[in-house]
Amino acid sequence: MGFKRPALPELIGRIDNDLVSRLPGAQAELASRLTRILATGEAGVAHGLYGYLQWLEKQLFPETCDDDLLHLHSVGVPRRQDSTATGPLIFTGTTGAVIDAGTLVQVDGQEYRTVQDVTLVAGTATVEIEALTPGSAGSRPAGVQMTLVSPVVGVNATATVGAAGITGGADIEKFDSWRDRIMRRRARIPRGGAEGDWAEWALQVPGVTRAWEDPLGMGPGTIVIRIMADDAADGPMPSLQLLQEVFDYIATQRNVTAHVYVIPPVPAPFVPQLRVTPDNTGTRTAVEQALQDLVLRAGKPGGTLTISSIRTAIGTAAGVTDYELEWPTANVTHAHGHLPIWGGAEWLA
Repeated sequence: MGFKRPALPELIGRIDNDLVSRLPGAQAELASRLTRILATGEAGVAHGLYGYLQWLEKQLFPETCDDDLLHLHSVGVPRRQDSTATGPLIFTGTTGAVIDAGTLVQVDGQEYRTVQDVTLVAGTATVEIEALTPGSAGSRPAGVQMTLVSPVVGVNATATVGAAGITGGADIEKFDSWRDRIMRRRARIPRGGAEGDWAEWALQVPGVTRAWEDPLGMGPGTIVIRIMADDAADGPMPSLQLLQEVFDYIATQRNVTAHVYVIPPVPAPFVPQLRVTPDNTGTRTAVEQALQDLVLRAGKPGGTLTISSIRTAIGTAAGVTDYELEWPTANVTHAHGHLPIWGGAEWLA
């Protein structure tokens, strides 16, 4: 039989009755008596101790512990730290002008620095830069204009982000994601390269939010790992930099011989066609959020989005009283290596 934590009034009554039973004379049972005051104070202390013990019990398990104590259960599952965005920046100016490593540029209050010395040739030079502040806020698309924080002789004050963009910036892992990985680790102990190890290794790299492994995906002796970066500012598809980081990290973890391929899945946009009642901005937003969550949770390369789960997501969205789903009308099956990506809903008149 499980233990039931006594309520505060129950504790007060217990202690008061105990005190009265030990005092002689009729005055001990008066309506206004000192024992009642003493019982209330002592019960408050006991109630607080019961609460502390209840809190301690929750901290024993990763699924119930507080976020700030989750690290106590994370042996072998480190939290993904934030990463710094990097990429090419194109400077123009006088041929022969030198840009030193550590030169600062800025845009929208975010500062970046060059990571190498470079000399302008034919009036231009491309140099690698990195954000001073880690996180997804440092990512920038191609074509963004940046300005020098301090003038450099012979170099124009404005520079342009190269075609590859400033990518690779990722925020520190959210507690819910970290907790899920810890629970998976407790359910399945790594075995140095067995099924499940490869995806878990990939998920330990900052910026990776989802990963799938495909044993023998490129033939005998191979393992294919597909990853996604859903929290990246420049979109969910992983950058070349992140793919290389995952490959390099796995090389330090595995102890089996295999040809490893780290690649992105082939995106397959999921664009449902539907009507909802009532048809307003709030209802549409709720439906889109529910469907997007479904794609993130249930989507996997070569997998199937079932029509029942799609209908459930729409029907249980906040505010929906009725709906008509024109497409899909059946399960949505994806080819090998193809992953459903949320492409937005198409709202029908």
